[in-house]
Amino acid sequence: MAKQILTLESAVLDDIPRIIEFVISWLERRGLGKYSFPLETAVDEASTNVIKHAYGGRGGFFEISCDTQGKDIVISIKDRGKPFDPGSVPQPDVNADLENRKIGGLGIYIMKKMMDEVKYSFDVKQGNRLEMRKTMGSAGGSLPNR
Repeated sequence: MAKQILTLESAVLDDIPRIIEFVISWLERRGLGKYSFPLETAVDEASTNVIKHAYGGRGGFFEISCDTQGKDIVISIKDRGKPFDPGSVPQPDVNADLENRKIGGLGIYIMKKMMDEVKYSFDVKQGNRLEMRKTMGSAGGSLPNR
């Protein structure tokens, strides 16, 4: 299965549906449509975070690739925005009552719940890279019930 890449020179929030459609279309062409929900959810969160936080909502270079490696579906997102350390984001208290929960801050949590592996790296020349893996046949891809 061939790797497929979508590159946007100045991605903005209005491009999120196009990015999601790219991933869903790739999955469906390969008979992997049953993984659409977790991948769509994780890609939506990741893409929104890049555009809002790395570029401050003003838009910027965005590249997403879809590939398979062994039994893994691999989604890679590259950008040249502000560097980000996912480890600096505190773990959200998902058990707190709704009225006591902080607004926002769930993006990384949701990505990690939907995918089997989420890795981030930064290189001065290459920029930010987020790699998310979903192992075909894994049970992940849902949020806990309360």
